[in-house]
Amino acid sequence: MADEDRSIVPPAPRGRELLAWIGPAIIWMISAIATGELLFTPRIASLYGYTVLWTLILAIFLKALLAREIGRYAVVTGGSLLQGIKNLPGPKNWGVWIIILPQLFVAVTTITGMAGAASSAIILALPGGFTAWAVIFLLISLTLVFFGKYRGVEYASIVMAIIIIVALVITAAFVFPGTEPLAAGLVPALPADVDFAELLPWIGFMMSGAAGLIWYSYWLTARGYGAAYHTVHRREGEVAVIEEESLPDIAHLSPTETGRMRDWIRIMTFSTTVAASIVLILLIALLILGTELLRPQGLLPEGPEVTAVLSVLLGDVWGPPGAWLMILAAFFAFWSTIVANLDGWTRMLGQGSIFIARQVRAAGRWVSMRFYRYVYLLGLMGVLPLILIVVWPEPVTFLGMAGIVEAIHIPVVAFATLYLNRKTLPRELRPSLSITVLTFAVGVFFAAFSVYYIAIEIFGLA
Repeated sequence: MADEDRSIVPPAPRGRELLAWIGPAIIWMISAIATGELLFTPRIASLYGYTVLWTLILAIFLKALLAREIGRYAVVTGGSLLQGIKNLPGPKNWGVWIIILPQLFVAVTTITGMAGAASSAIILALPGGFTAWAVIFLLISLTLVFFGKYRGVEYASIVMAIIIIVALVITAAFVFPGTEPLAAGLVPALPADVDFAELLPWIGFMMSGAAGLIWYSYWLTARGYGAAYHTVHRREGEVAVIEEESLPDIAHLSPTETGRMRDWIRIMTFSTTVAASIVLILLIALLILGTELLRPQGLLPEGPEVTAVLSVLLGDVWGPPGAWLMILAAFFAFWSTIVANLDGWTRMLGQGSIFIARQVRAAGRWVSMRFYRYVYLLGLMGVLPLILIVVWPEPVTFLGMAGIVEAIHIPVVAFATLYLNRKTLPRELRPSLSITVLTFAVGVFFAAFSVYYIAIEIFGLA
């Protein structure tokens, strides 16, 4: 027992205990299910049909791989990816600035869009205006996250996510057009009329954006994966760890600890793969439903009618019961996403701000997560979205802007993760050459889409 108390790495769970450790991956999956999956995939399907199926499959594979490599860093070091980015070679905290500054914009626009999307579900069931309900919904969500009273929302959302995934998959099988149209979509070619302002937000948010990928490291750490057992459960909790800069010394792990660490990496890989597989099945189902039901009618989820259009995905097959199930599921998906986003951005922006504050030798409240809960949770993601909701009630527009930045940001996260895993982890726990090449491919894939978007949409190059 004394040896285990001194160990950085506890034994990994086995057998039935493994089921209790897939939580971070499920939370990660739920945190983006309402944007890249439920909202943008039917929209893209209505615009381009099955021609983008290859993009969907490749993006999910690459993002799952990147999430696994971010998970590797969190499991082995016991810290968040942002802690590693802070120590990249070069000017102090330059990597933190590159992560934090774009995410300030993404946080505001995403929260604004998600509040509006949730309101589009509420107004179908209750009297009242779109803007009023968006404001009320956001205020309730902010209160729940600020006081940490959102577990009920998480549990209800997981239950609803399971129900709606099953319902959507069954419905997609019911309207399945045969293998030939889907097979044609496996050919790597973009539609002739493709609009990158539509495509980029979709692949940016699909499964998880750049921010969500970084948050995965926080949720693994909070759960106590690998070395996080030492950083979180042996100190004063997760908040204290976020406020600290030091990580456990993993340079001289014993053979026993190295073996345990490999076991933890395998568990994290399994849970990540399960989450990604569920998302892939859901995305293909939504692509089928959007193509078969929305595209012939020319319907696009947008504006205050977002949920009304989404209700067609089940309503056109199962009638009013199906439509109302979709409305209820969409509401909980939007709610769980906004709660996870509020929590994730508060952690990431707060930790980044603490790193920067320490650089200028600030102290007191400037290095306290409690202070940044006020600054970011109530200020950045509270006051600003409330103003934008009133001024411009277009949830899909805001989410589209956020998704573009997320997609452009993913190569930064991919290349940073690649460097950290290859250069800072113990040799025995570094990724293999094949995984290294694939992680590099993640950055190249999203960088190519981003560069093409910038060239076409911003500089007008044909």
